[in-house]
Amino acid sequence: MARRGYVQLANGFYLNRKVRRLRRTMPSAISAFVVMLSYCGDNLTDGYVDDDTAEFVLDITVQELDALQQVGLIESVDGGYVIHDYLEHNRSRQQVMAKRKRERERYSAESLPAESAQTAGRIETESGQTPEHQNTRTQKKEKEEYSSSFSKEIGVSDFELVREKAHTNADIIRNYPKLDLSDAWNAFNSRHYGETHTVNDWTRLWKGWCQRRANMSGIPPSKRHMHTWKCRHVLEALGRDEETAQADEKACELADKLNKKEKPWQRT
Repeated sequence: MARRGYVQLANGFYLNRKVRRLRRTMPSAISAFVVMLSYCGDNLTDGYVDDDTAEFVLDITVQELDALQQVGLIESVDGGYVIHDYLEHNRSRQQVMAKRKRERERYSAESLPAESAQTAGRIETESGQTPEHQNTRTQKKEKEEYSSSFSKEIGVSDFELVREKAHTNADIIRNYPKLDLSDAWNAFNSRHYGETHTVNDWTRLWKGWCQRRANMSGIPPSKRHMHTWKCRHVLEALGRDEETAQADEKACELADKLNKKEKPWQRT
């Protein structure tokens, strides 16, 4: 049974160059992509879908997976696939679980005796603000706090909710798809409980923690992509497609340049 929730699909999805290309070459791959999005949101996988799930649960064909990879909507990793930039638009597993915890605590607070609830209501009324004004003020305060979060030190529980952690999770999943992020985070949280660092320092510590944990567990990094004269990165840079791809000097030089320029963990 599906859980309550949703994933986000940008309003400009229909205008995306990758989507428009698929409409001409393989329209069914677009529906396959939406199904993958739904699965990731329902199971809180942070954008990861393993091979067996894609084929036997979601019924996505090899041709559709290849088409999605060609245009760059998904990326192949060891044991499965990762939806490109999934955590740029959707909350991570840790963020969802943290929100659920807050809602449970709030529900428990709302279950207080009527007298306590009335007392809380009087306090809110005496502030002289309507709920709408209070919400506006709260949102403005949260925005100001976020803008200054890079220069101030925060605790590990606060770091769990910032968007930079979600971005880092996306990189970790791409490089180590077999690493259990939930277990890694629980251990990281316990190790650094009570400490305060800036967002940048927390990001560095979290990424290093996951890399060491993967190495100690014998989890190899995802297979690195090597640019060739016919890979999608070279074709897009030269304004070509599969039909116009050529192993000419220009394409080969660009592929070699990209391989030398990028660091191994930057290749996708």
